[in-house]
Amino acid sequence: MSPRNAEGRASKGPRSLLRCVVETLVILAIVVGVDVLLVFALYPYGSTSEVVWSEYFSAADQNIDTVVVGSSTAQRAIDPNVLDNTLGTSSFTLATPAQPLEDSYLAVSEAISGHGVKRVILGLDYETMSLGSWDKANITYVQTKAAYESLPKAIGDYAGLLTSSGFFTGSKFLQVLFPWTIAHEKGGVQSVENNLRMRLGGTTPIEAAKVREPGWTYVGKGYGNYNYLLDTSNAKAAMSTTSHAITDFTDQNMATLQKIIDLCNENDVQLVVVVTPRPAFNVLCYGDEYSQQMARIRDLVESAGGVFLDANLLKDDYYAPTAENFADGEHLNATGAEGFSAVLAEYLERLDAGEDVSGMSYSYEGWSDYLASIDYISAVTLNGSVEDGTATLTATPYAGPNVQVEYQFCLCDVDGNVTGVLRDWSSDATVTCAVPADGSLSVRVNARQVESGADFERYCMWSLS
Repeated sequence: MSPRNAEGRASKGPRSLLRCVVETLVILAIVVGVDVLLVFALYPYGSTSEVVWSEYFSAADQNIDTVVVGSSTAQRAIDPNVLDNTLGTSSFTLATPAQPLEDSYLAVSEAISGHGVKRVILGLDYETMSLGSWDKANITYVQTKAAYESLPKAIGDYAGLLTSSGFFTGSKFLQVLFPWTIAHEKGGVQSVENNLRMRLGGTTPIEAAKVREPGWTYVGKGYGNYNYLLDTSNAKAAMSTTSHAITDFTDQNMATLQKIIDLCNENDVQLVVVVTPRPAFNVLCYGDEYSQQMARIRDLVESAGGVFLDANLLKDDYYAPTAENFADGEHLNATGAEGFSAVLAEYLERLDAGEDVSGMSYSYEGWSDYLASIDYISAVTLNGSVEDGTATLTATPYAGPNVQVEYQFCLCDVDGNVTGVLRDWSSDATVTCAVPADGSLSVRVNARQVESGADFERYCMWSLS
């Protein structure tokens, strides 16, 4: 072999390696570029998370001493504007839909480091503690926050995602790299065009959110809400236990709550944990499990010096929400949030003044007293089965143990209009009837307290088609 050929072969290796490196970098650059373009085009602009973080970081030079965190139940229950009017504080809400406790911890950490807040209000409900983290909510929350903060903080937040449980074993890895796969426009080309038009046309996140959520109104300080009204006749669908099985609070959620407690204590921040209001039927549906599990949170919080308030156990003298205060089975509407926020502000004001506020609420140990305080019918549901051409229907009232209920069963047409009485008022919650030959049957049950004289207090429909 000639010296020239040997030299050529020797030099070919390094050049080939360099070429591979360059080609790989080019391919990666193309993939990243396409990913960025797809995120820009497909990732929905104007989510409530985006409103929260854009407003928060625009208030970087303003005083914020109180922050509200938690999922949508907190987001739509606590109006920081009402708190400030009473307490003279400067509050802001970083609560967002389906916010897992890991993201609540992230928000608390940001509020402490960025504004030195002195009070954290963590709003939660049963599902906050019993369900696992929803990857979509977790990823979109972190990515939206990262889009508005400094690069070092954004890197830190992404590092938190990279080290989160199950990151490399599931689809979360790809969802972080390609966020448009879990959150994207679903209305076709027209939706993508509208999304781009808002991004490029100077539309603010608040304006974009109002387009996406026509019933939503932004009030300020991160808070917005809806004016929807709860339909108690559809209580079964509105119950959290219809969508989620009744389970114990997870060890992971209890551990994350402990992290939030520790973070607040380490920074001399008062932690106020608030179980947000819901209609009585959506508490009663858990049975005794509700008090047993919630007591675990209370004990954890109070043993560390924090404040715990279950809004559902507040006595009627202080807080007695009606169905009209709720948007659905889990959320307050704008009117309901204004009323509850005023009650919460009074509670905190008394607490700040050194008053004993324990008398404002029932206790989990006195669960029977709470149940007895429900002296009305919160809702009634109607379940049915068919066997051998006969339908058997049973009504279930959601009321306190001392409430005597009677029922009237009526036949209805396809539009829900009453066509006849199947059985008049009686304390018997079960009725049977023959299924018509065409297989369609629609029954309405009216419920009221015995001897109330009302036409009905609650009703529910059951249909077979």
